[in-house]
Amino acid sequence: MAKNLNSTTRDKQTKSKQQKMSTWQLLKRFFSFLEKKDQRMVIVGIFVALLSSACLIIATLLTGLVITKSLTPAIVGLEAFNVTRFAIYIAVMGVLFLSYAVAGYFQNRIFINISYKAATQMRKVAMDKLLFMPTAFYDKEMAGDLIQSLVTDISNVSNTVTKLVSQVFANLFSIIFGLFSLFFISSILALIIMVSLVSFLAVTILMIRKARPAMIATQAAFGEINAYVEEMLRNTKITQTLDNQAQAQSDFNTIAHKIYKHSFVGDFYQRIFDPWFIFASNITVIIAIILALVFKLGGVPTFGLLYKEADAGFVVALISQVFTINGTIQQVMLLFLTVQLGHASSQRVFRITDLIPPDSNQPTVPLPAGTKGEIRFQNVFFKYNENSPTYQLNDATFYAKPGQTIAIVGPTGAGKTTIISLLSKFYYYNQGSITLDGIELNQIDKHDLRDIMAVVLQDSFMFNDTILNNLKIAKPEATLEEVREVTRLVSADDFILKLKNGYDTVLENNGANLSQGERQLLAIARAVLGDKKILILDEATSNVDSNTEKIIQTALQDTIMKNKTSIVIAHRLSTIKNADLILVVEGGRIIEKGNHQELMARQGYYWNLYQTQFN
Repeated sequence: MAKNLNSTTRDKQTKSKQQKMSTWQLLKRFFSFLEKKDQRMVIVGIFVALLSSACLIIATLLTGLVITKSLTPAIVGLEAFNVTRFAIYIAVMGVLFLSYAVAGYFQNRIFINISYKAATQMRKVAMDKLLFMPTAFYDKEMAGDLIQSLVTDISNVSNTVTKLVSQVFANLFSIIFGLFSLFFISSILALIIMVSLVSFLAVTILMIRKARPAMIATQAAFGEINAYVEEMLRNTKITQTLDNQAQAQSDFNTIAHKIYKHSFVGDFYQRIFDPWFIFASNITVIIAIILALVFKLGGVPTFGLLYKEADAGFVVALISQVFTINGTIQQVMLLFLTVQLGHASSQRVFRITDLIPPDSNQPTVPLPAGTKGEIRFQNVFFKYNENSPTYQLNDATFYAKPGQTIAIVGPTGAGKTTIISLLSKFYYYNQGSITLDGIELNQIDKHDLRDIMAVVLQDSFMFNDTILNNLKIAKPEATLEEVREVTRLVSADDFILKLKNGYDTVLENNGANLSQGERQLLAIARAVLGDKKILILDEATSNVDSNTEKIIQTALQDTIMKNKTSIVIAHRLSTIKNADLILVVEGGRIIEKGNHQELMARQGYYWNLYQTQFN
């Protein structure tokens, strides 16, 4: 029986929107898209980052020791200058700095490689989810917003993570080693400097928190403007016909101002960070110099392992470490400001990758070989908006025997397309039962359903490819002669051959280089080429001339529909007079059913409709 499957997707989506993610959770989610071997490379990268940081800190410490152990004694005349010892110090420092550079190279190479691999896989997962979402999902989503998430937001997340993992581990290790090394220089000064650093960091973190909501709002506004531009460019003819350019520009300006407002706030906090941190860093260095001077003049012991007193080497080592720590902290803080953009984009990306297609957890039943095409609607109810009290289809019941042609007629908005949308599994019915060869439709795998069903909609979409490839989508192994046999059948071969490149003509922008009628002929040919057991035609000949329509109708009845169960929606009643069963739909209800002769004899709604068209 029917089950309300659409709510599962929306609930999951809403939950994902509301979820707040830490930077650590962002990294875990991002790298979960990697294969196991690439996940192991993250560990290797962290180890290399650790090695790189250790080399830098030790080399910096040696700078002070060179002064204390080699240069100062020689300058003050305590001992002769020891060239060998000095050369050893310099050589060790050179090796350490070189090791730092080499390790940094491999660290960046590893992290950049795995970050882009994860981003590529993330795009694949997101696209896979979108391809299998039902039509109801796209009724609620803006195409431009989804494009923003697939392209820009995933790039933002990838760039953020690349910077994060290629810098943060090395920088964090540098900070830890640097603070640890301060205790080797002077434990008292280390504690004092750490207190000042923590106070400055508190202000910086406050700035980051202020920037984050603005960045999230900015990304949402970018998605909104993408959706609006996509809509406007797609409907320029309507906008110009209605002389609505001024209103369209006004709406665009409103969204653009929203981007300006949020971008200004986010960017403002990023811009004031640099001068603030430079000020804080210099204050920390000044504090270190003053304290070193106090220690020297006051004869205060350093309480360090490397230096017993505050000599020149002590001062150089201390200031070098403070500069290194400050610079590294500045990089980390700048990095975490950048991460806010990644956070904003990640919420939009994971909203898609977390989607669960409504029937993904439903047990499916494979269609047996030799499907007959028996269709039964039993007391089916459906509404597009689950919160609406009104159903667009009410208590629909009918039966189509294998090989029969079922026609559906009625006024606009009566529910004709709704019936075929449910049968095509574009939407899920709320109550009742729809069966195909006795199997509940909701239990049939979509792939199996598409293997036996061809659908021609009123709006025929064409891909940016050749006419031949557009037709062969329905049957990739078809030869050119097989394709031409079908196009001749539906009167499409002549106009195709008149084109400069014939079947190799590339269709651009949804076939904009063809007329609407020509696109519709190609759509019919594509459906016929697939040779499916069930054929659904929704106003399939509404845009072709009457002569072509007669030819197509003859081909449909004499050849194409033979041994197929066909569901046909038509406004022109002359095209469905020979249907085995005609359903008359009004207000979401099937008010009459029967063949043409039976319905005419009743002189009801169908009879009035027929008289109106032909008189």
